[in-house]
Amino acid sequence: MYKKNRSGVWNYMDKDPNTPGQIQLLEANKLATLVEEVDDINVFNEPSTSTNSTAVTHYEDSTVQIQGPPPKRQKQLTLMNRFSLPPDSKVDQFNKAVVEMIAEDMQPLSIVENSGFQRLINLLDSRYKLPSRKLIGTTLIPNLYESTRKMIETILSHTKYVSLTSDIWTSLNTISFITVTVHFFDNNFNLKTYVLTTRKLESNHTAQYLSGVLTDIIREWKINTKVAAIVTDSGANIKAAIKLLGIDHIPCAAHKLNNAVKNALKSEFEENDIDTNHTEEVEMMKLVKMCRSIVGHFKHSEVSTRILHEKQKQLNSPVLKLKQDIAIRWNSTLTMMERLLLVKEPLMLVSMGLPRCPNMPSNEQWQTINDFVILLKPFESLTIQLSSEQRPTLSKVIPLLRGLLLSVNNKVPVTLTGQFLKKKLLEQTTKRFDNIEEMYPSQFYAKATLLDPRFKKAAFTSNDNANDAEQEVQKEIADCIKTNAPEKTVLEPSVTQTTLTPEQLEHNSHSKEQENLLTYLETTVTTLRSQTTYTSTAMTLFKQQMLGALCDVALKYSCIPATSVPSERVFSKAGQIVSARRNRLLPDNVDKLIFLNANLKK
Repeated sequence: MYKKNRSGVWNYMDKDPNTPGQIQLLEANKLATLVEEVDDINVFNEPSTSTNSTAVTHYEDSTVQIQGPPPKRQKQLTLMNRFSLPPDSKVDQFNKAVVEMIAEDMQPLSIVENSGFQRLINLLDSRYKLPSRKLIGTTLIPNLYESTRKMIETILSHTKYVSLTSDIWTSLNTISFITVTVHFFDNNFNLKTYVLTTRKLESNHTAQYLSGVLTDIIREWKINTKVAAIVTDSGANIKAAIKLLGIDHIPCAAHKLNNAVKNALKSEFEENDIDTNHTEEVEMMKLVKMCRSIVGHFKHSEVSTRILHEKQKQLNSPVLKLKQDIAIRWNSTLTMMERLLLVKEPLMLVSMGLPRCPNMPSNEQWQTINDFVILLKPFESLTIQLSSEQRPTLSKVIPLLRGLLLSVNNKVPVTLTGQFLKKKLLEQTTKRFDNIEEMYPSQFYAKATLLDPRFKKAAFTSNDNANDAEQEVQKEIADCIKTNAPEKTVLEPSVTQTTLTPEQLEHNSHSKEQENLLTYLETTVTTLRSQTTYTSTAMTLFKQQMLGALCDVALKYSCIPATSVPSERVFSKAGQIVSARRNRLLPDNVDKLIFLNANLKK
């Protein structure tokens, strides 16, 4: 007779004879042994975390209610969300993130075709399919560009005055572009900077052509009546182009300062005459030439560089590379000489054992190099301070230049060549910034300084120039009141009317290593504060009737940068965008990618 297979469970359980429909455990110790041997014991084949203590617990509650047939095994209701398609909103977020990464990190569009990047995205979320290179270039980038552009247009529509900077650069594939940046204060008095465009130049860079290009850009952004001034380098074509626009041109202060340094270091002697003459001017040129030769040798010799680094390690010195000066890079001669001084000891030691190593400086020449660094350091500090984009800088040109001249004049070089360089630096700087406090040829510097509550009249070397600037500002305020009457009579709380001390002015503005060129103002500011009387206070309260117009005029001049560095920073990044990996980018895509790279994070 056929006997039905009996489950092993009944070796430990049996029907309760006293209560129909219930079962009871027979031996808890046998059940505990079984649990030790089998990790998962579950009548429905589901994972279990039972332990010996669980067995004892079940024994204590040794009855189980059985109602009807045993339930069927539970099935998985749905597949994991990982294997379903993401919603369209999520896909849009992924696509935007990819485009932003390409723009911000200056990646080529072809990155979406790279197998390594595809594996990474698949690992993060296998449901998401990367957009094609074509889709990114024709749809996703233009869409993000348009949305960002509309946001900037909206902000610009609420501002009264803007200023522009511009510069021209050439890409790897010899295509010329012009970049334009805009600067203004928003409604919260925050200084804003945006890149407006990077446009391909289709013709010769004549004044008429460049003027037409700038006119189109200004009209497209609807800022025709808002441009207070345009800051560029001193190229004759761009200056003439801006003159044709009828807009004030301001030459880049950093360019002028760099040209002063270059001319001070420049010799009138021919190259062949340097080795046969012994004037201080020639000695200066010979020293610069020697420094370049030393750096050039180590730059082109892997063996010499490796030996130099090993010697630095032996001396427990920082492992530093030599730096060459570059004609188009500001303060690069200072950087080269500073680095030579830092590696002087290991450099002198290794030079004695290196074949074909250039001659090293003598003790006196090393001292001259140190004089050069001391004299050129204030120029680097001034360049850095004037190149800021987060704070108003045009109003700082007059006080900082005055501080620069005082600082250099107080330096005491110990060598004759150093003394000669000091004289040349003072001459060249004075020559290029001689009339900066006057109303002609540019009134912007004087007005901006006077309107800056940090300086007012204290920064001027001439009281006549300060008074002239005050009169011109008063006229402009009166014109503003006539044009916009009735005007506001109370200044917004965020705009202060106090003259700050140089320490307050420079606090957290730059690193401790930079020289404070405004120390000379301490005495002047203290004296002016001590002269405050009840009469002067009453006059100040009377003048507050014009504060609304004063605020507008002050913002007009405060939004103008002292340099064209913002647009130059753009094409420095553009060199990475239009690189060897992506030299086939269309000019329109170059414009959009540079625009997004500069503006997405703001």
